[in-house]
Amino acid sequence: MHWAERIADELIAENPDKEEFVCAAGTSPSGSVHIGNFRDIATPYFVVKALRNKGKKAKLMLSWDDFDRLRKVPKNVAAIAPDFDKYIGMPYCMIPDPYGKYSSFAEYNEKEYEKSLEELGIDIEYRYQGKEYVSGRYIDGIIRSMHKRKEIYDILMKYKTQDSDEGERETYYPVSVYCSRCKKDFTEILSYDEEKEEITYRCKACGNEETVSLRDYHLVKLMWKIDWPMRWGVENVDFEPGGIDHAAASGSYVVAKDVAKEIFGVKAPKFQPYGWLSIAGLGDMHSSTGNNITPATVLEVYEPEMVRWLFAKYAPTDGFAFNFDDTIIRHYSEFDKGLEAVKNGEADEYNVSVYKLCMLNGLEAKGKVPFGVLASVATIVDFNPQSVREILAKINVDFDERDEERLERVKNWITKHQPSKMYRLLTERNDGYYAELGEEEREVIGKLRDFIANNASFDEKTIQSYLYDIINKPELSKKENTARQQKFFAVFYNVLFGTDKGPRLYLFLSAIDKSKYMHLLDF
Repeated sequence: MHWAERIADELIAENPDKEEFVCAAGTSPSGSVHIGNFRDIATPYFVVKALRNKGKKAKLMLSWDDFDRLRKVPKNVAAIAPDFDKYIGMPYCMIPDPYGKYSSFAEYNEKEYEKSLEELGIDIEYRYQGKEYVSGRYIDGIIRSMHKRKEIYDILMKYKTQDSDEGERETYYPVSVYCSRCKKDFTEILSYDEEKEEITYRCKACGNEETVSLRDYHLVKLMWKIDWPMRWGVENVDFEPGGIDHAAASGSYVVAKDVAKEIFGVKAPKFQPYGWLSIAGLGDMHSSTGNNITPATVLEVYEPEMVRWLFAKYAPTDGFAFNFDDTIIRHYSEFDKGLEAVKNGEADEYNVSVYKLCMLNGLEAKGKVPFGVLASVATIVDFNPQSVREILAKINVDFDERDEERLERVKNWITKHQPSKMYRLLTERNDGYYAELGEEEREVIGKLRDFIANNASFDEKTIQSYLYDIINKPELSKKENTARQQKFFAVFYNVLFGTDKGPRLYLFLSAIDKSKYMHLLDF
């Protein structure tokens, strides 16, 4: 059984008569949202799909935590706005967009992510916490929290190592206040009149001091571990995932679960921790530092269905890395083969569920030509679709309009992330390199030249077989012949491209008009 179906079954079993299930996620627009955050969306999204497949109404909701304060300036923002640190302490939704495109810093990051979610086919409702707080929607929860602030303090202290302090308990407030003058939260609550529901605060940044009514002053925000459970009750949330740190013994979910029950009288939603994603070679991703790869960047090289497929096939607790090396070719190959297996009735139950969850238009694939095949020939013709079509026709591979989208992703991958794969045929013979070769290497080049010259046409399997025939020696071990293959393929690549590596040689030699490269072999 797929993990999303298991969670859906558990939700139904716990509340079989519920009319509509609410699956939630939350993200802070502290910078460009990275692909790791998509797990926070993908996990409940697949649960929603599973619930619907079981005949239940369900919706997915993303809360934008844009009423949170700016803690630090992302590197990419600091590069264009060196003085952006002047906004530290202000809510994201009240900070200007440094790019000048939207009404706020928050909206810029939100719209960037929402556009990618739309391309990924995610059906979702949004909640913008800045609007929700300023509208007064949460005022009852805020006042309730202020009235029960000492009980909240006791709950929080249960999960801390230090002892409770009575003086600290008396002056504990579960809210942060944004100053009416400078809009920063460098404020100190001086007192709270419970009967009048008024707070008196002083701003340490600008010196402003005033007394405000909680019923009227909406620049007050609950602290995270109180804010989260308050919203569970308001939105009637049934399921929400979170990072594995939230599920720790003293993590946010564990604490919020107690707050939800004891302070707000609501049952915490089912929680699913998920593992971290990383960028190979760069470590963990963080929006607030700028060390990230956004979904938009990923979608430049991965088809939407493939992004969904990766998140669907791994259990939420399994971490995996995004990178832009040859792993992409393997991912495309696995995806294509898996899809064919499902279509042909050869896949197991789990993978059938994975593809039902990840495909946007049934089991119809966007491209048929393997990503690796396109990568092998596209650079030679500067990614021109018509030229690629003509080359592939020579090896009996059809290339249609759907494959043009995949070709564009091949182009993005090579030009933006793997420029070393921009293989270009040499314009003249590599005489200097040839002069340094031994007798055996020269002999093998001559054999390849003669084979191509004496055969009007040949397919990739024929030339592949011939290449191994002239390289391998029957008296050698498999390991020894593998070393010879690596050595002689490097020789061929240097003669043709001037590099140690190149496209799939047998595919290239069979697909490209030999008149374009024969002179490079003719020593």
